[in-house]
Amino acid sequence: MGSENEHTVMLPLLAYGHLIQFLALAKQIHRSTGFKITIANTPLNIQYLHNTISSANPNSLEKFNINLVEFPFCSSDHVLPPNTENTENLSLDLIIKFFTSSQSPKTPLYNLLMNIKEKAGNPPICIIF
Repeated sequence: MGSENEHTVMLPLLAYGHLIQFLALAKQIHRSTGFKITIANTPLNIQYLHNTISSANPNSLEKFNINLVEFPFCSSDHVLPPNTENTENLSLDLIIKFFTSSQSPKTPLYNLLMNIKEKAGNPPICIIF
């Protein structure tokens, strides 16, 4: 088993199908290694994950040492429809624009990584995109 001081950060693609798969992967990584896991995404996607977890197993986050973190994302800053935080209901041309704009949370990612390093004393051992 690994150490609970080790940390893995996961940044799923902004699509519901990827969110659920990353959650399953996070649970498997924790089971196998004991690492703490942080999944970061947009506020609506994090809420979706919370709702999914709550309906299936409310204690899952604590059991698997998973932390969910919201990255700010304002769709109107990228000329996208209001509250667009994943690919659901987007046309192909908007999906392309959406993926281009989804690369914008570089500062929140940097802040998250520095926060983990400050609290744990070392940076995350792995970042999964």
